[in-house]
Amino acid sequence: MKHDVKTKIVGVLLACMMCISLVGVSGCGFNTKVVPPGTVVIVLKSDGSSNIYTKGSYVAWGRDRVYFVDTKLKSFKETMKILCTDNINMTVDVKWVGSFNATKDNVDIIKKKVPAVPVKTGDITGYQLSLDQFYVTAMKDIIRANSRSIVSTYSTDSINGAREKIQKQIRERIIKRFKSLRYPVATTDIMVSNLDYPPEVTDQRNAIKKAQLENEKQAALATAAIEQAKRAAGIARERGKAKIEEAKADAESNRIRAKSLTPEIIQMRQWDVLENIGGKDGDLMIVPFEDIRPSKQASMIGKSVKITE
Repeated sequence: MKHDVKTKIVGVLLACMMCISLVGVSGCGFNTKVVPPGTVVIVLKSDGSSNIYTKGSYVAWGRDRVYFVDTKLKSFKETMKILCTDNINMTVDVKWVGSFNATKDNVDIIKKKVPAVPVKTGDITGYQLSLDQFYVTAMKDIIRANSRSIVSTYSTDSINGAREKIQKQIRERIIKRFKSLRYPVATTDIMVSNLDYPPEVTDQRNAIKKAQLENEKQAALATAAIEQAKRAAGIARERGKAKIEEAKADAESNRIRAKSLTPEIIQMRQWDVLENIGGKDGDLMIVPFEDIRPSKQASMIGKSVKITE
């Protein structure tokens, strides 16, 4: 009986000593808390082992170190001036979207790359491992360097037509680099945007485009004027042909009429004319046909004719 009492007293004393030595977080050296939303809790034991809690509650003893890893989805944007092959700087935005991938295998990487910021959650002392800090420390330079190395191989004229290809190349190269370094991040997407020319280049290109449009307009007007001139020339040619054909028809008609005028017909027409010609006193003037023949008249050109009563 005495032995049992002594055993119980020793047990109580040991328990009290343990409580005193495990000065910690609460009560007798341990505490239970709920895992905050969007956070992974890593409890690092004094012997080097660790427990990871993604949901529910977690337990931490006095000598344990508690790390809170922010696993919420976040995005970070890099705006860069990248010199292209035609010596023009392009403005490029590259946005990384993702989160921490906190597991037992990579918690050491996170701790090495990310400054542990002391935090107080309730009555438990712990350390915050921020994705913002990890991005600045380990990811930013990789994203900028790989984006620059890809965009710089293009000329500014070819970038607009290759946007999707450029984005795919940047995404694949950055993710491959993160995996080779065993980075504890899960990449949701990498987006490339704002592939814009500098303002002065944009103004210059707009001026060139305006000049090109003006040249095209003037060329179109000149072409229209040439076509109109061609149509006018064609119409003139057709009118000329019509006049020639008309003249040919008149000449042929005159030839036919001249051929049909026999001396008898001419004499009869002459009499018809003379009958209508009267003298001063109503007398009829008769002129011999021989004197008015065309051949006779031609021989009398330039000679004076004396008319007697």
